[in-house]
Amino acid sequence: MKLSDLVKHVSYSSLVCARTDIAYWVARYGHKLYDPTNAAMARGQAVEHGLKYCHNGGEFDDPIDEAMKEFNKRTALGVDGEAKQREANNIPGYFENYADLWDGKLPQIESYQQKITLEIPGLQVPLIGYTDFEFPDSVVDIKTTGRMPSAISASHRWQGAIYQQAAGNRKVEFIYLTPKKAARYLLEDSEQDWIAVCQAATRLQTFLSAFDDLEHLTSAVIPNYESFYWSNPQTRKTAQEIFGF
Repeated sequence: MKLSDLVKHVSYSSLVCARTDIAYWVARYGHKLYDPTNAAMARGQAVEHGLKYCHNGGEFDDPIDEAMKEFNKRTALGVDGEAKQREANNIPGYFENYADLWDGKLPQIESYQQKITLEIPGLQVPLIGYTDFEFPDSVVDIKTTGRMPSAISASHRWQGAIYQQAAGNRKVEFIYLTPKKAARYLLEDSEQDWIAVCQAATRLQTFLSAFDDLEHLTSAVIPNYESFYWSNPQTRKTAQEIFGF
């Protein structure tokens, strides 16, 4: 079977998923098994939405209020009440140290959630991504997390390498935020990361070509239900029906 039989494009997240848990990739992109929104995911999206107002908001815009409204909208249905309240309580903390990363002078964002499309030689589908904040001299990706990393993670370096291909002469940076800390890291020497991205995409395509169809592919992969990808109980239950165990 062809990669293009299952997807119209690949992305950073889909390639990391294929590398980490190919059975989950098959469930998600082959069988269209999608996780419902959870509180942590909604928190990240809401904080990013609110931070946009730190840069481009008007006099009467409150970034934290905007984040809370976005969070409540995204968690209105089907999100665990205890987890929702915990993440809601944490949201203001993500804003406390953000302005310090800019020395208190937050520049205007030129584009937000800008789509980028790249072609990888020999790949049947394009590679796409969406940048968080774009400025005249940089592309910045926002990560909210419970624990502050000491450097850009290996998987995030893949994401940054994709952005760097489209950024031209602009630098690529990652901003990590916890409820108590903020850090800003510059992506450097990403050439090998870009090679890894291209290799991951083409090897995924080669892997899929060994199978006749989706049923054949499904019968050959082994789901690891202990992986964080399978943390949602309903997703696990449906996957067990798909894979037969």
